[in-house]
Amino acid sequence: MPVPENMRITLWGTRGSCPSFGSSEEIQNLTEKFSTATLSYIQDRLYSESGLAELRKLFRRSTKEIVGELPISHSPVFGGETTCIEIETSERNLIILDCGSGLRSCAEEILRKRSKGDLRDIYLFGTHGHLDHRSGIPFAGICFADPPFDIQVFGCSGFLSSLDSRLGVFSHTTTEDTYLDDPVDYAAMTASFRGTELRAGAGEGTSHPGQRWKVRDLNEPVIIGSTKVQGFRSYHGATECLGYRIDHGGKSFVFSTDHEKLPHDLPSGSSLGETELNKSLQAEKELVGMCRGVDLAYFDGQYLSAEYLGQKSIGTAPPLSRVGWGHGCIEDILDRVRESKIKHTLIGHHDPARNWSSLEEIAQILLELSESDAYEVELARDGQRFNL
Repeated sequence: MPVPENMRITLWGTRGSCPSFGSSEEIQNLTEKFSTATLSYIQDRLYSESGLAELRKLFRRSTKEIVGELPISHSPVFGGETTCIEIETSERNLIILDCGSGLRSCAEEILRKRSKGDLRDIYLFGTHGHLDHRSGIPFAGICFADPPFDIQVFGCSGFLSSLDSRLGVFSHTTTEDTYLDDPVDYAAMTASFRGTELRAGAGEGTSHPGQRWKVRDLNEPVIIGSTKVQGFRSYHGATECLGYRIDHGGKSFVFSTDHEKLPHDLPSGSSLGETELNKSLQAEKELVGMCRGVDLAYFDGQYLSAEYLGQKSIGTAPPLSRVGWGHGCIEDILDRVRESKIKHTLIGHHDPARNWSSLEEIAQILLELSESDAYEVELARDGQRFNL
């Protein structure tokens, strides 16, 4: 694969909370829909000379080319891995955003790239320590490769602490928490992990006693070659969480997942108060500022507003309020897009209970909105690739 002119962004995981794939019934329906459309296309052309000529010309091509040439709409497949996004820059630097279950496929691609040239350094930026944003590490080939990779890890204290407590990658020690998630620890890995905590207001070199990573000010960008990565705070309830803006070659990308914009009128009975509301709205204000005029953005839109407020169910589960759960609403994203004038927006972190047909309905609504608006908005899907 050639080196990108600026940034190549690949989505390896776009589901939220846990991996979630299409049911056997959904996959069968998708297969039957495409098969029926293909047969219909062929039958329509069998009984005319011009149609037969068209088919002869088409079937001289490879199978892949034939499928690509058929004028048949393909239903989108909303894949199932949790959050992981890869960025390759024109300088061939590799940046990974979050290491959910999508990291496994991402690592396979990185190893293929390495086989075609020298590649040793990987820059991993984590948002927070929840399992769906770090579960891919024990299954990623880059952690066990020979020759080994040097993985520089950036994130908040909670993200770094969770990696170290479960895998010992920074301290090279094991505790009673090490094997709670997986039977793997640092000793089985060849990669070296170097951590840097991004902390607001921290001075260079600030650390806690016994801490095994560096600390730097969140407000100071991380420079990788000519790429600038600027971290910022998101609102994920009681869990510390970061988002990132990446600038390279005059192009920009914002990654913000697990961010919740609390409603101004908090539901009665909510344990949240004015302090939490202010934190959320301040984080939203900062996010809007980070997004102004960017080329591409990725947001957590796990809910529709009615689902978030407990007025509507997702899948077969009964309706319940999700206020304070730390995730975003699609309607809030649309407001953010218009305010920040984001050129192209991806909505990910799809709720695991949301099936393909529901996602298709939302995707169609977003397509119609994009056609009538100045900004493009779509649901994110595993395997999508964007060149900026």
